[in-house]
Amino acid sequence: MTTSSSRRFRKVAVLMGGDSSERDISMLSGTAVAAGLERAGYEVGRVVVAGHDGVYLPAGTEAVFIALHGAFGEDGGVQSILEEMGVPYTGSGPESSRISFDKILARASFELAGVPVPAGVVVRKGNQADFSQIGIPLVVKPPKQGSSVGISIVKDEADILTALDEAFKYGDEALVEDFIPGREWTVPIVVGEVLPIIEVTPKLDGGWYSWKAKYKSGGTTVYTFPEDDPANVPAAALVRDLALRAFKAVDASGLGRIDFRISSEDGKPYALELNSIPGFTETSLLPKAAAKRGIAFDELCAMIMESAKCG
Repeated sequence: MTTSSSRRFRKVAVLMGGDSSERDISMLSGTAVAAGLERAGYEVGRVVVAGHDGVYLPAGTEAVFIALHGAFGEDGGVQSILEEMGVPYTGSGPESSRISFDKILARASFELAGVPVPAGVVVRKGNQADFSQIGIPLVVKPPKQGSSVGISIVKDEADILTALDEAFKYGDEALVEDFIPGREWTVPIVVGEVLPIIEVTPKLDGGWYSWKAKYKSGGTTVYTFPEDDPANVPAAALVRDLALRAFKAVDASGLGRIDFRISSEDGKPYALELNSIPGFTETSLLPKAAAKRGIAFDELCAMIMESAKCG
């Protein structure tokens, strides 16, 4: 536990907002984190970021908790600015953030580290693509978006072009991957500790963990802890090891969450992505895993805050 006497920082700032497609979720995360840090005894400045031009911190700010989801927050932009300012911040550095945010770069790093990923191909806007190595159904996603923004599950080959058009709304590239039928497990990591694995079972959108399933309250998604069942322990041990390997493969630090699909055909796990700034809303996964581990929300915020570094 992080006590007031062991803290390095007293006056901190929480960055939230931004102008990405995940602004609203960032505002929810930042507001929750700021309140948690205040309850933990910090003097907290709430900084609502408007764009990518800069960051203006309250006078005397000693460290920053980054709760900016999406572009600028997770792609290394704000981290580079804070490095130049010499202000410690939570999470991964600029280069690690840049790689993690780009699903194409992240999956390449995972593969080099021996972490399995679904079969996939990168499609550039205006170019032809060969999908012969990928079966139907498949997943089409913009590589630099989070919260399931722009993602389509294609169950009919005739719908591929429509799905690509949706992904191209967010950039000139699309990542097309084999859809892995089975279970969805996510592995949060905080300050070097792998927290309990969470299994996500959405009730909406045909079982897909869509934006609505992620953030709509009212029991639309079931969250369980597969390690509570002894039958899952061997698979969970493998997934934990793969999560740490993926985390290290992109040189991540502080916190992160690695999402996996567990194939219903052969039980093999496939890494989908690494979220370098996971959500902190009331339905977010990392706080759920921390609570399972016995770490209260305010303590979790303080642990992450105290892990802040610069360079």
